[in-house]
Formats: sequence, C-alpha cells, structure tokens
Amino acid sequence: MVEPSIFPGPGTPPPPPAAKKQPVDLEMFGKISKNVNSIAANLRIIEERFSTLRNKSQIVEQGMISLEKDLRGDIKSLSEDVIELKHELGDIKDKLRLISAELNNLVKKNEFKVMEHYVDMWQPMNFVTRNELNRIIDMKEKKS
Repeated sequence: MVEPSIFPGPGTPPPPPAAKKQPVDLEMFGKISKNVNSIAANLRIIEERFSTLRNKSQIVEQGMISLEKDLRGDIKSLSEDVIELKHELGDIKDKLRLISAELNNLVKKNEFKVMEHYVDMWQPMNFVTRNELNRIIDMKEKKS
C-alpha cells in the first residue's frame, strides 16, 4: 500500500515553496551552542545525581529488607516465648489451685488449739500400754 502524502494525487495541494536560507549569524550560533553545551553539562550533572540517588535508594531498600527480615525473626521468637510463658503461667495456676485445695484441708489454728487442750487434759503419755499392763498384772500374780 502506498501512502498518499508521498505521491500526491490530483486533489492535493502542491507543497509549500522551500524556505529561503537565511545567512548564519555566527554570534547567535555561538550563544546557542554555549547554551546547548551548558544544558548538556547540567543534564549530565543531574543524571549523575540521579544515579547516585538511585544507588543510595537501593542501599537503603536493601537495608530495610534486611531489617524487616530480622524484625520478623525477632517477632516470631518473641511470639514463641509468649506462648511458652502462657503455658508456664497456666501450669503455675494449676499448681497454686492444688496448693490452695491442700491448704483448705489443713487444720485451722483454733481447731489445733482445741485438740491441744484435749491432749493436755488427757495426758496420753501417762497411759499404760497393754504390754505394760500385762507385765504389771504378772508381777502382782507372782507376788500373791
């Protein structure tokens, strides 16, 4: 397929006449050249700065990724420690319940005082054992 603009057809207007060449003003050309060179130098400086900033950004990003990885590990470790502490705390609570139950089964101080009073009153140390009683009876029978 042929493009119509290259080969003008019968209904297309003729191309505009070629512009006249103006004489080159060397002074103006020098100024423009200096401006273009200055802009190019500034562009190179900006590109270098951009490259430096990109490198710094990559370094910071790598540091952040490493820090995030470390923090995730620390958080995981702390979570495991917290779970372990919860289990230990549950075990301690169970043991304290057992101790509390045992303490409820112990004799109260006033109950102990009552028992002490009865023991003092009966004086069981002065009781005679069967063996002692049989021996005493045997001795009395032998005497009689």
